[in-house]
Amino acid sequence: MSSRANPTRRKVSFEYNVEGYDIPGGWLSLMFKYYDVMYSESYDWWLLAMAFNASKDQQAEIEKYEFTGDEELGTEVHLKGDRVVVAINCRLGYTALDFGQRGGWDFLDEDGDEDEEDGGYEPDDPLLALLTKIRKQFMEGDYRALYVVWETYGAPWIEEEEDEEWAAPPVPVERAGGKVVIDEFRSILAEA
Repeated sequence: MSSRANPTRRKVSFEYNVEGYDIPGGWLSLMFKYYDVMYSESYDWWLLAMAFNASKDQQAEIEKYEFTGDEELGTEVHLKGDRVVVAINCRLGYTALDFGQRGGWDFLDEDGDEDEEDGGYEPDDPLLALLTKIRKQFMEGDYRALYVVWETYGAPWIEEEEDEEWAAPPVPVERAGGKVVIDEFRSILAEA
């Protein structure tokens, strides 16, 4: 794919220092075929993506959270057969640096921490670990993270756009579990 790819058993990282250059063939095709979680940063603009298989009913539910707010920030939902890719275009705030210091923001780390006993995998990259947990919530029908994106980038912008007709996504059902994940995610998102 690229001489700039750094593959390991569980992940691959790319680093480009050229304006306008991207992964050959694009990131979306890789998410549809091979990967479950990814992030990309360019000049403080972030793309967070999670992919998984979902029923048609679940796909329709997830699409209700798709929106583009001010400065193109928001949520995109891409579908291909049973595969769903949820892409969040966002900015990460200074609190994200605190989040990263707990586990290190090492974008080119070679190894992941594996727990072979229970068959699970916990990435040692804190952002990948958080996205992995959010992906699991999506797979279980928990869309609170998508609503956090709406609250951060959609709702404030919609209030300013009085001429447009906008429909807010459904408010997700509160759940006892997973609140820590949602709070961590909310804490790293920056306003537009």
